[in-house]
Amino acid sequence: MTCCNSYYCKNKINSSYIKWLIELLGPVLIGSKPSEIISIPAHDVNKDNKFEEINKYFSKCKKIDFISIDKNNKGLKILFINKYSLEKHLKCKKSQNFLKFLGYPEKVSADSYIKHLVKKLEGDTFPDEIGVFLGYPIKDVVGFMGYGKNACYNTKYWRVYGDPKPSEELYTKFLFHREKMRELLTNRGIDRVINLF
Repeated sequence: MTCCNSYYCKNKINSSYIKWLIELLGPVLIGSKPSEIISIPAHDVNKDNKFEEINKYFSKCKKIDFISIDKNNKGLKILFINKYSLEKHLKCKKSQNFLKFLGYPEKVSADSYIKHLVKKLEGDTFPDEIGVFLGYPIKDVVGFMGYGKNACYNTKYWRVYGDPKPSEELYTKFLFHREKMRELLTNRGIDRVINLF
């Protein structure tokens, strides 16, 4: 089996990756989800090409920012952030109090909180409070981290603690926005969709 290194073939491979990524980021682009994090493992032979494509497509995007965290032999973590959505999400007093309890700055701002989170992502221990930044209900983040008194009800995209209704409604909204993005990609193509945002 021969490996084609032409730009066309590389672009075709990576465009399918970008298409998948845009669909995954649908809720972040639309604004129902404040952020999303992905990993590109160190052993992924397309790691550099994928990151190049992310730079190419998402540096044009006005709606979301992205931060790359190089974990060396563990690969890359890339955090995509809709700052407007995150600012709104951080207005929740319970989330603010919980993040302050975990050492986040007293003055609440998306920028200072992202900076603090990125510093923790660069370390050896993964910060489970990232669920707050990913838009999960605070009851589920607190429960997952062992601080809550609610039992785990079930697992969908994340572990649900206590009353499942708000978590299920949010999960349904995320799925709906991913589906909406899939339809946009089918009807308009990658370049036209990314230019909408």
